[in-house]
Amino acid sequence: MTTTESTSAPLAGVALEDPLRIAERLRDEFRIGAAERDHDRRFPYEQCAAFRASGLLGLMVPREYGGYGGSFVELMKVVIAISAGDSNIGQMYQLHTGGIRLLQEWASPAVQAKWLPRFTSELWIANAYSEVGTKSVNHFNTTVTRDGDGWRLNGRKFYCTGSLAGDITFGPCRVADSEDVMVFFTPTDAEGVTIHDDWTGFGQRTTASGTTEFNNVWIPDELCLGSPDTEGGGGGTVTSLNYQAVHTGVFVGIARNALDDAVAFVRTRARLWYESSADRATDDLYTQLRVGEMKTAVDAAELLSLRAAELCDEAVAQPGNDRVRGEASVVTGQAREAAADAAMFAGSTLFKVCGAGSVLEKYGLDRHWRNARTLSLHNPLDFKSMHAGDFLLNDRLPPVDSYN
Repeated sequence: MTTTESTSAPLAGVALEDPLRIAERLRDEFRIGAAERDHDRRFPYEQCAAFRASGLLGLMVPREYGGYGGSFVELMKVVIAISAGDSNIGQMYQLHTGGIRLLQEWASPAVQAKWLPRFTSELWIANAYSEVGTKSVNHFNTTVTRDGDGWRLNGRKFYCTGSLAGDITFGPCRVADSEDVMVFFTPTDAEGVTIHDDWTGFGQRTTASGTTEFNNVWIPDELCLGSPDTEGGGGGTVTSLNYQAVHTGVFVGIARNALDDAVAFVRTRARLWYESSADRATDDLYTQLRVGEMKTAVDAAELLSLRAAELCDEAVAQPGNDRVRGEASVVTGQAREAAADAAMFAGSTLFKVCGAGSVLEKYGLDRHWRNARTLSLHNPLDFKSMHAGDFLLNDRLPPVDSYN
């Protein structure tokens, strides 16, 4: 597979030393046409090219490998901004940053030195993690079989978010005839890799989260990594925090986008109900009440997400401290739930304040709730509350796996 060539130049006058400013500029660009892309299920090739040219692919690559060496707090702010423009791109970015972190945790220094510099701008990482028809998300039918100084990969993956943007993809697999789990990385245009643009979910429509097939794909030893002592495959003590933190930021971005759209619609298009005593929609007390409730939910979710990011940074600074890492996981889970709830609340309540005209397809305002509801099912929110309660009641930390 070959991605569309970029026609976008890097953002003039903005260095990666100011990643949030770059993300905010991209946010404003990505909002243009987002509703139409969602309606048509049109993959955002042009927007992905602009993202690639911006330098943000290198945000989480360590400085010694030519990247920015960003923190979790910086990553959270960037993801929120990008996702407030187009949450599909924010979700695809999750896998790029997760793949970078996974190599840092699992690969040898020599492999890191070889590959991490390429992820600053040259290569966008997609994923081939999940499968359908298995007992759970942590069971895999995809296998690798030893072949000389490498492996042969065979299987079929689904929910392959970012597949049409990615230059390289990664995911877990079993060693054939065993229960041992490894993680492979392979170029998306390697012989035997077939990407199907068959994602039909009602939300996050342009993430290319469909099927990827692997037919006897050659994987060199350096890109088939053994699993550390974590439950399931593709986790890692910090990598899994990265997965969950970025998803949390995507929810906050969706919520922020829904709130902004509601405010803009009320100011420019909404009509008063005839029983209202106000002279204009923005002065209606019920409208003010609902908008205020939306703002409180969105702001609270953003603040909790930033606190979670701070704790993730503490976990990075104290490797091997299970308690610090566990607390970061608990609070990131709480932030994830709060952000998902805020996004779904804002995505639904906006119709109360905007009125009947807001349901017209040309506005595409329903995409906010659809996007949040779809993403919320990736990692059940009930388990996040359960882990928070278990920690408070029993001082028990969540498991270390891809989902916590």
